[in-house]
Amino acid sequence: MYFDKHVFVCENVRAEGERPSCGPKGSPQLLAYMKKRVQELGLKGKIRIQKSGCLDRCELGPVQVSYPEGLWFSIKTQEDAEAFIQNHILENKPDMIRHLTLKDEE
Repeated sequence: MYFDKHVFVCENVRAEGERPSCGPKGSPQLLAYMKKRVQELGLKGKIRIQKSGCLDRCELGPVQVSYPEGLWFSIKTQEDAEAFIQNHILENKPDMIRHLTLKDEE
């Protein structure tokens, strides 16, 4: 496997009056923060965090999905992003941030 974890952060932006989208909810800033933290932690090359288009869970956004686990998250603040990095990326303990995890039925 090329990366230990590959995280996609939705940055989709829709026109005013359409279905909600993640971009206007701050996902570009969260993506920038997470990428910076991964680099600061010396994880570049092991962890890939990148933007994506619509992940079709728009109402729950900003939405992220992490592979190879296939875990979905709704990370809305810089504090959420740091908890994600500490618990999911560094410690591989996503149960510690269950409040940020989206369920299959959502």
